[in-house]
Amino acid sequence: MKLLVIIPLILLSLFSFPQQNFDDKKRAKAIFAIAKHVTWPNENVIDTFKIAVLDPNNFLEQELINLANANTLLHNKPIKIIRFYSVDEINNCLVLFANNDNGFDIDKILKKISGKHTLLITENYPFHKSMVNYIIVKGIRQYELNETKIKEEGFKLYDLFIAGAVKSKADWETLYKQTDVQLQKEKEIVESQNVEIDKQKKEIESQKKEIAEQTDKIAKQREEIAIQIKQINKQKAELNEIFKQVGIQQKLLKTKIEELNIKETELITKDKEIVAKSKILESQQSSIAEQELKIGEQKKVLNEQLVKIKMQQLILYLFIVIILLISVMGYFIFRAYKVKKEANRLLKQRNVEIMEQNEEIRQQKEEITTQRDEIEVQKDELEIQKNTAIKQRDEIALRKKEIMDSIQYARRIQTAVLPPFKFILQILPNNFFILNKPRDIVSGDYYWMAQKDNQTVIAAADCTGHGVPGAFMSLLGVSFLNEIFNKIETVNANILLDMLRESIIKALNQAGNENEGETKDGMDMALCVIDFNTYELQFSGANNPLYLIRNNEVIETKGDKMPVGVCDNKKPFTNNFIQLQKKDLLYIFSDGYADQFGGPQGKKFKYKPLKNL
Repeated sequence: MKLLVIIPLILLSLFSFPQQNFDDKKRAKAIFAIAKHVTWPNENVIDTFKIAVLDPNNFLEQELINLANANTLLHNKPIKIIRFYSVDEINNCLVLFANNDNGFDIDKILKKISGKHTLLITENYPFHKSMVNYIIVKGIRQYELNETKIKEEGFKLYDLFIAGAVKSKADWETLYKQTDVQLQKEKEIVESQNVEIDKQKKEIESQKKEIAEQTDKIAKQREEIAIQIKQINKQKAELNEIFKQVGIQQKLLKTKIEELNIKETELITKDKEIVAKSKILESQQSSIAEQELKIGEQKKVLNEQLVKIKMQQLILYLFIVIILLISVMGYFIFRAYKVKKEANRLLKQRNVEIMEQNEEIRQQKEEITTQRDEIEVQKDELEIQKNTAIKQRDEIALRKKEIMDSIQYARRIQTAVLPPFKFILQILPNNFFILNKPRDIVSGDYYWMAQKDNQTVIAAADCTGHGVPGAFMSLLGVSFLNEIFNKIETVNANILLDMLRESIIKALNQAGNENEGETKDGMDMALCVIDFNTYELQFSGANNPLYLIRNNEVIETKGDKMPVGVCDNKKPFTNNFIQLQKKDLLYIFSDGYADQFGGPQGKKFKYKPLKNL
């Protein structure tokens, strides 16, 4: 029976919270107290008990961390304290605390934590907006519970905690009114403190003036004393001189000297009084400094209270703005009604004019009917022509599709005969790039690569013609290069081009007779042979050059001015030998990049800008 009595007493001490100054340390204790006496629906899967604070400042977070370090476990789980700066940052946590004084939207908070089994504890929010909501009235913290929201999240609370909550919205609004009265009293206290501070300031100013006046008097007295000392010294000198000259007046002189000594003693006494007054002034100045420090502390308290008052004023101004907006909307609605009324009057006037025009339209309609009959005849003829055009369009579309399908398949064949990417990657791992963008689906430009022993052959070619004709020539080039490369034992760049030229001429039956309508089909090519043991490069070109980049300088090796095909000045291709160095870059290409049109004037790109690029 004693145990049953003790437990309610403990719970009452946890949830009543009578406080004169409810600070972050006591807030932290309250959050822990509530968390200890709430049951979560998913406690068996919780590994860490996360308590979160939605607060731009870290004061409450630090108090919670101190409590977590002291308690270490909550519901037999390790405790973790986290802080969110904004609503968007909120993620998984078991307890979330938010204060309305920080200006966070309660609806956004509830939407963010909905369905995540997060207990929301708030302060100073409207009635039934939160799960557990607090308000401080005359130093005592009252709370209300939204049991619907709590049950939706699956929480279970102690019955005594539920019994201690505010039950109705009217009671809650009464508490808010009490806080307004308390706020007004605090405002009056602040104003009285301001009056007291002003009085203290005036007293300090008067004391400062008195000190300044006394300081001036002391300075004047010191100047007078200095003058008198000078006069005394002068008189002493005169007396000594007289004493030497007139022995008879010694007694008189002694008397005067005694008088002077008395004056000197008086002056010393005055000087001591001045020193004492200076000490008094210093003590007064130190007391003034202490009073100024106290005033500064009172100003800080006043500023904090003024911030709260300004927040209340801001809310009041917001309501005033809303009322003004409603008034403006009413004005515009009335104005729209007047405009509509005027529009109806004009509409009636317009209807009369329309009736007059209807008669004219009726007469025109009869004429249009006659013209329509003629148009119907023409329409039938156009329909026949349209059907014929549609039939022709469908036939053209069908043929186009068949042609495009054939070209797409040709593209697949052309891609298949090019060197596979894996093959190139095995020979030149991460040391190459290929830019191959056909203008049409298939292209007359192609690249080719082969390897024998330590020698690797790389070629870039440009066939005559574009699209399908160029693609046919590229297939011939790839086939002949593969055939020639497999036949020869020693790989020489110029020999490969010579043999390829002979194969092209023979395949196209070219004899060089232009008069008989023979075409000069062929290809331009840049062909390199690289020995990776000796780093020796062979280059042979048909109209196309080789660019070597060495030490940021472009070195061009030009090809022979003749194609791989029939030509007028046919001669063997030249073989150029180059000793490669580390970090050398090699570029071989067709004329596609240099012949691109573009820029503001739509001109060709050309080779000189390509070098600079």
